[in-house]
Amino acid sequence: MIKEIKYNGLTTTPPDNLCPDGDAAFLLNIVPEDGALKPVLPPKTVMELQANMRIVYIHKSSVYKNYIIHDTESNKLVWTSNGKEFADLYDLDTKELHKVICVGNTLIALTSIGMLYFLWKSETSGYHFLGNNIPELSLSFGLQGKMEQTEIFTINSVPLSPWYNDNNLMFFHEFSAEGKKKVTSQVLAKVNKFIADESTNKGRFLYPFLLRYAYRLYDGSLTRHSAPILMVCTTSCAPIVACDHIFTEEKMGHVYFSVTGMLHQLDYAVINESELNLLKNWSDIVKSVDIFISKPIYTYDQNGECDKIYREQEYENEDLGYSVCKHINQTVDTAAKFPVRYQMKSMNELFYNSFSKFNFNRSLGYIIGIPNRDISAIKEEIRNCSNFYFLKSIKVEQLTTTRTIINIKEDYLQSLVTREVMTDDYDSHDNLIPKNALVYNSRVNLTNVRKRLFEGFNAVSMLPFTDGNVKIINIYKPPTTEFDKKIVLSVYIYIRQGGKEIVVHGKAGVLGYGSPIFFIYYPNVNAYKAVLECYDYNDDSRIFYEIPLERHAFLNGSFYFGGFRKIIKDGVPLCFAEWGKISGRVSPTPTVSNDNERTIDISNKIYTSEINNPLYYPLLGINTVGTGKILGISTAAKALSEGQFGQFPLYAFTTEGVWALEVSKTGTYTARQPITRDVCLDAKSLTQIDSAVLFATNRGIMMIQGSQSTCISNILNGDNSVSVLNLPKIDKILEFAGQNKGSLQILPFIEFVQDCRMIYDYKHQRIIVYNNSKDTSTNKSRCNYAYVWSMKSKQWGMMQSNIANSVNAYPDALAVTDNGCLVNFSDESDDTYKNIVISRPIKLDAFDIHKSVDTIIQRGVFHKGHVKSVLFASNDLYNWIPVWSSADHYLRGFRGTPYKYLRIALLAELTKGEGITGCSVQFAPRLNNQPR
Repeated sequence: MIKEIKYNGLTTTPPDNLCPDGDAAFLLNIVPEDGALKPVLPPKTVMELQANMRIVYIHKSSVYKNYIIHDTESNKLVWTSNGKEFADLYDLDTKELHKVICVGNTLIALTSIGMLYFLWKSETSGYHFLGNNIPELSLSFGLQGKMEQTEIFTINSVPLSPWYNDNNLMFFHEFSAEGKKKVTSQVLAKVNKFIADESTNKGRFLYPFLLRYAYRLYDGSLTRHSAPILMVCTTSCAPIVACDHIFTEEKMGHVYFSVTGMLHQLDYAVINESELNLLKNWSDIVKSVDIFISKPIYTYDQNGECDKIYREQEYENEDLGYSVCKHINQTVDTAAKFPVRYQMKSMNELFYNSFSKFNFNRSLGYIIGIPNRDISAIKEEIRNCSNFYFLKSIKVEQLTTTRTIINIKEDYLQSLVTREVMTDDYDSHDNLIPKNALVYNSRVNLTNVRKRLFEGFNAVSMLPFTDGNVKIINIYKPPTTEFDKKIVLSVYIYIRQGGKEIVVHGKAGVLGYGSPIFFIYYPNVNAYKAVLECYDYNDDSRIFYEIPLERHAFLNGSFYFGGFRKIIKDGVPLCFAEWGKISGRVSPTPTVSNDNERTIDISNKIYTSEINNPLYYPLLGINTVGTGKILGISTAAKALSEGQFGQFPLYAFTTEGVWALEVSKTGTYTARQPITRDVCLDAKSLTQIDSAVLFATNRGIMMIQGSQSTCISNILNGDNSVSVLNLPKIDKILEFAGQNKGSLQILPFIEFVQDCRMIYDYKHQRIIVYNNSKDTSTNKSRCNYAYVWSMKSKQWGMMQSNIANSVNAYPDALAVTDNGCLVNFSDESDDTYKNIVISRPIKLDAFDIHKSVDTIIQRGVFHKGHVKSVLFASNDLYNWIPVWSSADHYLRGFRGTPYKYLRIALLAELTKGEGITGCSVQFAPRLNNQPR
C-alpha cells in the first residue's frame, strides 16, 4: 500500500494516537506556509553593537533616524545614527527603564521616577535633555495703589436731620425718602463716572479680584495653573464719598463732596531665580506665562440708595476697609523716615497719607453712605469664582525677579469678559509615573499609572505680595517700626486619597509681618485641612494654626477663605488675629510624607495627551476603565461590528479582561464595554497586526479581532507522549543544527508564553513568539528557540533564537540579539539555517495495526542532498527505536519487524525557494487478524 502524507505545522493536540498523519512535533527553522514546510532564513544584520547594548527605540522622521540604546552594564541611555559613533543621552543610575516613545521631535523615556523628556535639535546639537517634568515657577503679585480724588461737587437743598452727642459732635439721621432719591441720583452719577474714568477706562483696579497664571505651551494649551490669588484692592464699599463741607439751615443743607478711591496697578516678580533658570531650559516647550483675572468683585451696589451722612467715628476700620498694596502717592517722607512698604493699610490711613502732608491728622470726616453689597454675597462670589479672563502674556525670556508693573491698555478692562477664558486645571502639578504608553494619532496614551501628588504651592505665591509693616502715627515722630519686619510662612496640606493620609509641604515664603492671609488653595479636591506655620526669625518663634479646607464648587481643588476679618488689635496688625474655625495651635511640626508615601496608584485610568503635545493631559483625556489594573492598550484597525468601522479604535487590556474604547464627540476616548474576559499576562506581549491584536494569556496566544477573541495556539497546549528530546539518537540529530539536549530546553507552551514577546514580520506575514527570560542561577536565556506563526497558513513552526528584545519599527521586524546585534527579520541574509523536522506518530490510516514499511520518499522542491531522513518506530508511543536512515530524501532497502507507529525525522539545509510538502510511504499491514 502507498500512502501520501502532507506535512503540517506543530501540534500537541489531539493525543499522539489520534493526531493526523503529517503533524509535526518539532520544526526547527521551519514554518509551514504555502502548502510546504519552508525554511526560516537568518535575519539580516543591520548594526553590530556591544553585547550589553539593547536598542529600545528608533526615533525617526523624514530627515533623521536615531537608535536609542540602553546600555545594561552602565544603565545609561545613549544614541547613535550609524552604529559607530555614540552619544550619551541620560544616566539612569538606579532608575528602572520601562519604555521609550516619541511624539514628533520629543523623545520620552518612561522610568521608575516618571517620564524623562528629550528634544531633538539637530545632527550637530543632538538631543537636549529637558528634565523629568516642566519645572514649577512661583510668581508673586502685588498692588501699587494711588489714592485719587475728584474735584468737589455740591448737592443743594438736601433734607438733613442733624443731632448732637454729649461732646457736641454733629451726627445725622437717615435721609428721608425724598432725600435718598435726590442724593442717590447725584452722588451715584459721580461715583459711576469715577469708576469708569479712573478704573475701567484706565486699566486700574478698584475692587478685589482673583488672579491665576499658567504656562502657555507651544501648541497654545495651558498647564500648571497657579492657585487663585485674592488681590485685595479694598475690603469694603468703594469708592468713598467724602464730605468736604456741610452747611445746614432749617433742616436743609448744602453738601460739598468729592469721590475718593484707591486705584491699583498690578505688578509681579519671580520669587526664585533658580526656578526661572530651570524654566528657561524648557523655552522650546513653554513659550510664556499667561495671566488671567476674574471680573471685579464689586463691593458697591449700583442699584441701591445712599442712606445717610456718616461721621467717621461711626465707622470702624473694618467698615472703611483696607487695601494690601504699596502706597505710591504717599505725601509724607517716603525715604528712611517713613519708608513705603507693600502692606495692609486702612482706607482712612491711606487718605490722610495721600492728601495731608503737613496736616497729618486730617481724616475723612463725614462720609456719604453709598449703597454697598451684602458682605455675605461678596464672600460667596469669591468662594465660587471660577472664570478667569486673559490679561497679559509674558514671554519666558522676559520674566524677571525685579518687581515689574504689568501694563494694561486703558480700555482693556472694558471688554474683559469677552477675552479668552482660562481652562481649568486637573492634576497638572502631579507627577505621572506610567509603566506603559502607546502613541496613537499623535497622542500619548499612558497606562499602568502611579501619581505622585504635588508638594504644594510656594506659600507666598498664594497671597498678595508684602514686604514689611510701617505704622505712621505722627509725622513729627519716628514711625512705629516694631513690626516692620518679615516672617516665614509655611503651609502643610493634609490629603485623604488612595487609602492614605498624605501630608505635603510646598516651599516656605517670606512676607511682611501682619499680612492678612485670606485665601489658601491646593489643586486636589481630596485635601481637607491645612496647617500654617508662622516663623519669626527675629525671635526664633513659631506659631501653628489649623484651618479647614473645603472642596471648590467649580475648580479642581480645595480652598480656605475666611472672609475679610477684622485684623487690627490695639492698633497693631496681627497676622492670624481672630480667624474663624481655628482649632488652636498644632504642635509639633507636621510630618511630611516622603515621595513613596505621596504616590498613589491609579492603574485603572488611561491618560491621553493633547494632540502633538506629550506634556499636557487634559481632564477630558482621562478615562477610568473598570476597577482593575490597565496593563496596556493597543489600537484596533477594524470595526467591532458591521457599519461601525473605526468606532472603537483602542483596546484596553486590564486584569478584568479587554475593554473597547470609543471616540467621543470631543475626539477623546471613553470606555464603552468589556468584550472578553481574557486577561493579558504582560503588556509587553501586546502586538498589533493589520486588523487584530495578539496578546499572551494563561490560555496561550490570543487574537482579538473586532469583537471576537480566539486562541491561535490551542493546538500547542497539549503534551506529547514522549518529548522529542527523549528520542534515541536525538543528540546526533540536534548536533546537525548546532544544538544539543543541554542547550535546547523545550518548555511546555503555556509555560513558554508566561514571559513571551512577539515580533510582527509584515513582509512575510509571520509572528515570531520568543521568550527572553533568564535562568536565575546561570543568568542565561532559558529558551534558545522561538515559535513562528504563519498568518497565511495559520500554522506554527519554530526557529532558533537568541533574541534579547524586539524593537517596534513597523513595517520592519527588528530585534536585538544577545550579542548586541540589531537584526531585521523582514530582510533575510544570504546565509541559511540548518533545519530539523520531527513528525508526530504516523498511523498510516491504520490505528493500532502493525505495518511493515519498505520505502519513504520525501516530496517537495529542493536540491538533492538538501534533505536527509531518519525513521523511528514504536508499538506503544513511548519506546522508540531508530529503524533506518539515509543521506538523502529516500528511505529504501529495508524491511523487517512491523510496528504500529512511525516517526520521520528530516535533517535539511533548505535555501530560499525550497520546501518540503510531504512524503510517500509504501507499507504492508501485518498481524491484522485480531485486535492488538
